[in-house]
Amino acid sequence: MRTFQKVKGTSVFSLENGRCIGQVTDIFVNRDGAVAGYRVTGRHWWSRRTFLALSAIERGDMSGFFVKKEGDLTLVPSEGYHRFHDGGRHLFGMFLTAGDGSVAGLLEDVYFLDESGTIVGYEVTRGFFSDLFEGRHVVKTSAPLRTEKDRLVLRT
Repeated sequence: MRTFQKVKGTSVFSLENGRCIGQVTDIFVNRDGAVAGYRVTGRHWWSRRTFLALSAIERGDMSGFFVKKEGDLTLVPSEGYHRFHDGGRHLFGMFLTAGDGSVAGLLEDVYFLDESGTIVGYEVTRGFFSDLFEGRHVVKTSAPLRTEKDRLVLRT
């Protein structure tokens, strides 16, 4: 199991030539509520190939992710995905609410399975003092979130 905070900054290497292609800067969440892949920032600012699908990863460990060749990085999908941390439709910092309207907190991190991308939990904050005295809370779920204009709703 991984979290976005643990994946962020991980290097991506090509098995073909051993070069470092870039680093993970964000994750993409699809409409089904699963992690579909990573946003990879290359060494050059003009690089347009910045999406790494989970299916393209040959192996991954604490030192980095390994792909067969640099061509496994594709263009960023234009629709159907939310970026977690950056971008216009990011999920980080949105209110996470239950179906009845009660607020669980602000979304801080996401827990997901390495191979399938299935999201198994969401880390939320309820404010500085709550985090200080109680710690951050993890909301476990098996159903994907419903994204509304200004909040995320847990499906039951």
